[in-house]
Amino acid sequence: MLTIMDFMATVRRIIEDVLGVKSGESATIVTDLDCPTTITTALASCMRYAGAEVTVVTMSPRDHGGIDPPPAAASAMLASQVVVMQASFAMIHTRTVRETLACGGRVCEFWGVTEDMMVRGALTEDPIWLERTTFRLAELMNKASEARLKTPSGTDLRLEISGRKAKALAGPARTPGSWCSLPHGESAISPIEGTATGKLVGPYLVEAREIGRPKEPYELIIQEGNILEVKGGIEAQRLEHLLEKSGPSSRNIAEFAIGTNRRARIEAGLREAKKAWGTAHIGIGDSRSIGGVVESPLHIDHILLRPTVWLDGQEVVRDGKLLEL
Repeated sequence: MLTIMDFMATVRRIIEDVLGVKSGESATIVTDLDCPTTITTALASCMRYAGAEVTVVTMSPRDHGGIDPPPAAASAMLASQVVVMQASFAMIHTRTVRETLACGGRVCEFWGVTEDMMVRGALTEDPIWLERTTFRLAELMNKASEARLKTPSGTDLRLEISGRKAKALAGPARTPGSWCSLPHGESAISPIEGTATGKLVGPYLVEAREIGRPKEPYELIIQEGNILEVKGGIEAQRLEHLLEKSGPSSRNIAEFAIGTNRRARIEAGLREAKKAWGTAHIGIGDSRSIGGVVESPLHIDHILLRPTVWLDGQEVVRDGKLLEL
């Protein structure tokens, strides 16, 4: 059984190296009732040791990414210089986080992290190697006009990315208005709205509580940058219901990303699988936090295994293996 002391070394790296928390700063941890309190305590203790004034806000768990936190949590975030979001699903794709960043807050997305992840897997990857590799891939994305993604399950998507700036999620968040996502390890870009065309078939994992790992493969038919149709069984029906409830913006193809972390474990679940070396994911819904223009009440990633990816016709991933960058 793990204790707080087992993962204090990881917490110290986050607080001191990634976020650079300083004495006198105000810091907020936003967590929820499904998250390990041991991790919350370790984060708060390390922030306090660094001399920060710490506030911990516990909210009700969310069912998918992109849902704004409640007003009490939002107020604490907006009043803080450092924010760690230790929740069950991502909050980076929300208006509250964008406002926090605009106010100069430094934000760390830390959703879905378990005690096991604090001592093994993606969080133990060499940070220097990972940052160098992830930024190289982001540079290739920045230079490209078109991305194409195919998988053995039948996914075949084309996305225009010309002029969009990729986000290399592998560096620190030590300057005002910056953010990071831990574990590190993905290069992500928001396609130009209205351009994604093709189909997404058989995702391995889906970033929504009621879907998770689909028991019945489903298919998204995508035209002019939006989900036109959802085909499949019960999980497909759940996604279609969620899209109907969330409105037209939720059908937007918001993100295309490639995982770069060699130590991320696909079998460890959502948080590590999307960072794993050579996986890809397609996000739907909100895109404003990663360079798009669509604001939506959700952001849900679909994680794909064994992708092959081309940037302007140049193969950069082959059957789930990143080629030499």
